[in-house]
Amino acid sequence: MKLSVLAGVLAASLTGATEAHASQVVVTFEDIGPNAGGQIYDGYGGISGWESTGQWSDYSGTDRNPALGDYFFHGWGGELSFDQAPVVFEGTYYNLWGSDSRISYSLYYQGQLVYNAPLDPANQPIESYWLASGYSGLVDKIYFYGSSDGFVVDNLTYSTAAPVPLPGAAWLFGAGLVGVLARGKRRQNHRSQQFTLE
Repeated sequence: MKLSVLAGVLAASLTGATEAHASQVVVTFEDIGPNAGGQIYDGYGGISGWESTGQWSDYSGTDRNPALGDYFFHGWGGELSFDQAPVVFEGTYYNLWGSDSRISYSLYYQGQLVYNAPLDPANQPIESYWLASGYSGLVDKIYFYGSSDGFVVDNLTYSTAAPVPLPGAAWLFGAGLVGVLARGKRRQNHRSQQFTLE
């Protein structure tokens, strides 16, 4: 195989490994209408566990942030699994209903707790607010701890994980490999010239 072809293949493979980008998903609940009867099917928004965690609800007749649309998820606590795991959970609009002292959410990856965020019910805003994740690592499940009257989730946002860029050591190895191949090719050319001269 010619050195130039080998170098081109190596460069393309190294470049391709770093070009993939994450894709953001925002679960708005706006495409589920009243005919759903309050149920959200598993797999909606790339997430499973909706039915066992809560139900679809309507903002009608309430003070709400118009930017959030007409519908939301009203939960009582439970586990949601990301079907496209692993993902990066970015956050959600959140509102506590009730007065329990133990409210929080926990993030899991491959069965291990990787992040827990206790929330102070006494200092929760009255309206839904953006609750940033607080964790930028990979997760495959999120567990919401409920309150006496539940909680509101809207515009739940996550990103599908992009391939990890190659570390500098891989680039260095690739460059060294090309150098070794080039040196071997030069030696081979030099030997050919010697035999021709003799």
